[in-house]
Amino acid sequence: MKKNILLLLLASCLFAVSCQKNTLTEEKASTTNQKKNSLMATAAETSAAASVNAYTNTSAYINNGFTFLNPTQVDKNRVAIGGSAYTEVYGFNIPEENRVRGIRWNEDDETTSIWRPQGIAGFSRNGVRYLLVSWYAKDAAESKGSRITLIDISPSSATYLTYRHILLVQPTLPTGTLDYTQYGVYAPLNVHAGGIAYFNGKVYLSSTSLGLRVFDLDKIIEVTTGTGTDSKCGKDASGNLYAFNYRYILPQVGYYKINDADPYSTVQVNYENNQLWTGQYYAGSADASIVPKIFGFPINTSGELQDSGIQTVIPKNSLFASDHAHGIQGVFRKGNRTWLSCTGSPSESYGSTARLARYTDGDTNTVRYRWPYGAESLYFEAQYGYLWSLTEFEPNAGANNGSQVNRCIFAVDFSKYE
Repeated sequence: MKKNILLLLLASCLFAVSCQKNTLTEEKASTTNQKKNSLMATAAETSAAASVNAYTNTSAYINNGFTFLNPTQVDKNRVAIGGSAYTEVYGFNIPEENRVRGIRWNEDDETTSIWRPQGIAGFSRNGVRYLLVSWYAKDAAESKGSRITLIDISPSSATYLTYRHILLVQPTLPTGTLDYTQYGVYAPLNVHAGGIAYFNGKVYLSSTSLGLRVFDLDKIIEVTTGTGTDSKCGKDASGNLYAFNYRYILPQVGYYKINDADPYSTVQVNYENNQLWTGQYYAGSADASIVPKIFGFPINTSGELQDSGIQTVIPKNSLFASDHAHGIQGVFRKGNRTWLSCTGSPSESYGSTARLARYTDGDTNTVRYRWPYGAESLYFEAQYGYLWSLTEFEPNAGANNGSQVNRCIFAVDFSKYE
């Protein structure tokens, strides 16, 4: 009897040890799988949906009958306001210790209601630093399409803070009834121009439903201006070029049709200079089922987008529906982190409903910072460690600014936001 009891006790102990071993093994396996899944979640996912069509070259309409100019040859005819005046616009809430540079437009551009700035990029040429800003035309000027502005931001330059608007054109002719005379090609580019990026002499403009439009910044053309040219665009039978009395045009040289990643609200080159990142804008009040994403498209040294290795990031932001980042106006990417300029936040800071949000791949939320009312795209000037952005509203345009000017360009110390 005692022998049987001892045998039963021994068997029970062996079973218990076996169960404990199995339990520990399962827990270890579960922990390992959790760590593996966590590691996988921290990396930007390769998109199975987004794809890039082959580049469409549209440059055949740009003939050799003109002298092509580069940015250094453009006569800049307007003067911006430097100093600290940019901090006086409505909704500017950047802490003083984070501010490094700022610019206000001249009075005409600061208050115009028929053009609105959206994208920002930059580059250096012959030792001079430039900013590029994209605008779209609205209301009475809507048929004029979109433009970019070239601004000299080098304090030591003889043309410091001077700038020039340049009309963007394309070969596709407009349809419908026009309120101006269109001569053949060199037609207005009627897009929202929500984002702009610069890479090795090329300019990439986000086109809401298409993808990216491409321009060669060494192919600026001077056109005919003067009395009677305000309502003319294109090339007439005599070979004269008009552009609504703009002195310069920048013709589109091609485009990339990108699939399953629209709407393209913004574009920027990442820190490593090997990807173009686009963002999707959906308003903060959008249906919770809408999940805004950002996409990274590899780009080679020739500036060609690649149709492989496309990355997708779904940033989280607890200020918005379903914790997703709505209201994306600008993106900048470095390593496994994305900085988002978001508007339409349900909370306010100094009258601003915008935030700069820093999202790390795999996190469940963003780190958020004050950002001015009406803030748009982002551009990182690596040499100086400046993160640039801009605001868009003229007086009586935004929901909050009333008769006050909101429009400016500004830069912050990026190290304060890393």
